[in-house]
Amino acid sequence: MGRIYIPPKVSVDMYGRVNAVGKSSVEFEYLLGMRVSDVVLFDDSTEDISESGVTVLPRYYYIFVGTKDGEVQYKPYEYDKQRIVVSTYKDVITSIDSIG
Repeated sequence: MGRIYIPPKVSVDMYGRVNAVGKSSVEFEYLLGMRVSDVVLFDDSTEDISESGVTVLPRYYYIFVGTKDGEVQYKPYEYDKQRIVVSTYKDVITSIDSIG
């Protein structure tokens, strides 16, 4: 049986902007020490891949390399709640910088 769906908490700040709290970077700590090329997107996965033990990201989430070998990469300005921004060294994820 599946888990119970808990909708995100929505609040409004003093400027009238809506803040929806989603996943935090703590929930993606299992990616630390993995190669970026070894992580499979949900859309690219099949049942055979998921049963073989390969790491598959949750649906709609993707990895964006924000810092590559100590060099900052350009990040789009718009907020995307499914973007996982990571720092890498020689294609290995060293830290999760932010979500969004």
